[in-house]
Amino acid sequence: MGRWLSRDRPYNFATMIRAKKQFLARAVTLVGSVALLAGCGMFSNASPPNPDRNASPTGGMNISEQTATPVPTPQFVKSVLLVAHLGEASDATPAGLSWSGVKTAAAKIEATATHIELASNAELAADLERAATPSAALVVTVGTDASAAVAKAAAAHPATQFLELDVTVDDSAPANVHGIVFDQAEAGYLAGYVAATFAAGGRVGIVGDTTSDPSAANYAAGLKAGASEAGTGNTVSVAYAGSADSPSKGRTAAAGLVKAGSNVIVATPSLSGIGALRQACAAGAKLVAFATDAWQTVPDVQSCLIASVLNRYDTAVSEALATLAAGRSMPHQTIADVASGGLSISDFHVDLPDGFQTKLNAVMGALANRTIASPGTIGLSVPTSSPVPVA
Repeated sequence: MGRWLSRDRPYNFATMIRAKKQFLARAVTLVGSVALLAGCGMFSNASPPNPDRNASPTGGMNISEQTATPVPTPQFVKSVLLVAHLGEASDATPAGLSWSGVKTAAAKIEATATHIELASNAELAADLERAATPSAALVVTVGTDASAAVAKAAAAHPATQFLELDVTVDDSAPANVHGIVFDQAEAGYLAGYVAATFAAGGRVGIVGDTTSDPSAANYAAGLKAGASEAGTGNTVSVAYAGSADSPSKGRTAAAGLVKAGSNVIVATPSLSGIGALRQACAAGAKLVAFATDAWQTVPDVQSCLIASVLNRYDTAVSEALATLAAGRSMPHQTIADVASGGLSISDFHVDLPDGFQTKLNAVMGALANRTIASPGTIGLSVPTSSPVPVA
């Protein structure tokens, strides 16, 4: 299951959101009735099993004396509106992956999925209002740009459930608003392990957006921990573009890292990060990407790409919709990580060293079983929005 932020705040989750220019605008309508899904999904809040394996199933009581746990009541779902970024039709984008998750959920609950395109972002508020108006609607958005419209619609339609991806939802938000964020420090850990393995001399560089960006701090902290796991003596250098929206500034930051000796470059998932990946590739460095599969989203860097650490929007959306439709509760905030299936690694586009896949499988298994501590606490100070020193 995913982790609740109310239970576990290992690092900067209060402000852990994606960079500017968030994904806005495609729409989906899902029509049909919902059947209760069995089992504990990523967002279920079922109680853990009794740790005493020798205890009797009834705890010493007569069965007649026990109070049964109420079974959640399945919700009848008329519609789901998915709002993502205009023009993000590719299956590899957050919008496309989220749409895939909606279709997966529709198949499981025997509902019909209908796809609607928005003509412009100006229609966002009106479309959210229309989506929320039917009884028992589910509304899904991607990115912070939709948050104001979601807050207004959620207040006006308390019976409608709202799911925001890549958004930190404050505890003061209405009870019908839920956010999913992807564990950036854990993603950084995986990227660091992979990058350091393929870096000559173990020299890895990361380009963040700004020194005050909590995402950059979280990624960098995890990157350093993962690089250390890959071997002693590995180093991570950090540079900043100074903006999330400037490919040219990202290029400048990456050029500096490569010139200083970093030969595998990682960049945060923003316009500046894309510029950094392109410049690093042009300078002969290898690349590891975050969030989406750069092999598909930035095809001109394919010759330099080792792999991408993926945010599984499809898995997160599918399980969240199943949870809400089944009548199970969700908290304001959930962290999607390796254990919940919310993070994974793409195909590798380079030859793998002997034994690497076995070692990587062990790392992934340890993260999935949580026998490795959160990257935010592995020999590190708690990441903050303060600058991360350059190694």
